[in-house]
Amino acid sequence: MAFPLISRTLATAATFCGLLSAQTNWFQPALLQQPTVAKALASVDARSAGIVDDWVHLVEIPGPSGKEQVRAQFIRAEMEKLGLHDIRVDDISNVSGVRKGTGGGPTIVFAAHTDTVFPEGTPIHVKREGNTLTAPGVGDDTANLMATLEMFRALNRGGVQTKGDLIFLASVQEEVGLLGAKHWLETSGYKPDMFVAVDLSANQVWYGALRISQFKFFYTSPGAHTMESRGAPSPAKAVAQAINAMYEIPLPPAEKGLDSFKLPVLNVGMIGGGTVFNAIPREAWFTVDLRSLDNSTQDKLETAVVSTAKGIGEKEGVGFRMESKVMADYSKAKPRAERLNLPVVQTAVGTSNYFRKPGSPEIQPMDVGSTDANIAVSMGIPAVAVGAAREFFPHRLEEYAEADSIVPGIKSLLALAVSLSNH
Repeated sequence: MAFPLISRTLATAATFCGLLSAQTNWFQPALLQQPTVAKALASVDARSAGIVDDWVHLVEIPGPSGKEQVRAQFIRAEMEKLGLHDIRVDDISNVSGVRKGTGGGPTIVFAAHTDTVFPEGTPIHVKREGNTLTAPGVGDDTANLMATLEMFRALNRGGVQTKGDLIFLASVQEEVGLLGAKHWLETSGYKPDMFVAVDLSANQVWYGALRISQFKFFYTSPGAHTMESRGAPSPAKAVAQAINAMYEIPLPPAEKGLDSFKLPVLNVGMIGGGTVFNAIPREAWFTVDLRSLDNSTQDKLETAVVSTAKGIGEKEGVGFRMESKVMADYSKAKPRAERLNLPVVQTAVGTSNYFRKPGSPEIQPMDVGSTDANIAVSMGIPAVAVGAAREFFPHRLEEYAEADSIVPGIKSLLALAVSLSNH
């Protein structure tokens, strides 16, 4: 007979969360009618063709992780044209600049990353077919980098003043471990009140932070000629056995309500070793990328992955060593319900839905995260990840985006910036 009470309790909790969310959404559509804001928004419409041209130009500037310097130089030059204050290029090529507020408001970072997953030498030429732009990196994250730049331009064109400072951060090495944002937040001296990662498709809002652990497991042996290999210990065999064993590790049921994501997840992404056909490799290796939504799940899976890899080495009679990397320490992260109802999250939901593509489903915030916002979440900084263009097939050569989606995306970013910084 406890079920009615549970139902009433859940209903009450849902109602409370709904009321709290409404209170923490600082976006009011009337804001868009303010003369300076209206002028800024109109200027985005007037610049629509030029924005796409600039987007195409930026896509065709290569930006492999660790080699973003040319893109960084471009962004720095644009920041100088905008008259931003304290423009910096740090020792790993993060670029940042500050649009000063009038005072009395929060400092907000808008971060978009300059790197792409495509290696140096990848042919990059944008193909335009009607409303579709196709090229490696056209979406992730070049579209959002362009949108963030144009948002700051539009604020200037409209003469919009904000109480709080707005920081434009063009981060590096996001694709190889969120390294640029981590370095900037730890070394820049800035202590932002909120952090917005502009790094998704326009129909997404993320308020979480995946626990991400990456491992590289090595197996070694003295090696031998193929003619002497029968029955001998082999790093290659150990890798094969270990990879199979990794996929036998039981995972908890996938979290519901995360669209196409199935978390937690384990993936073997790279395999290597050996130097010639006719020898036992002296060394062979493989990598594991492990992602979960909470610390306890991640800790258990990390233990299982490491013990499995080590056990295979012992079983196969080969040497074993490992390298590991954990993206961040999430001990300071706020609880899920608290993060969901933060003003930066609820206001992002409000602006993203207001400017979403007509007829498209309402955007629901998801407790996931694999962007620069993860680092802010881990540090206890209120953070969210949003998008400013409708993009498809990220990280693939066939990546494409809808050209006309960037205009409402820029407007959404502008409404978010003004709503947050003037509250």
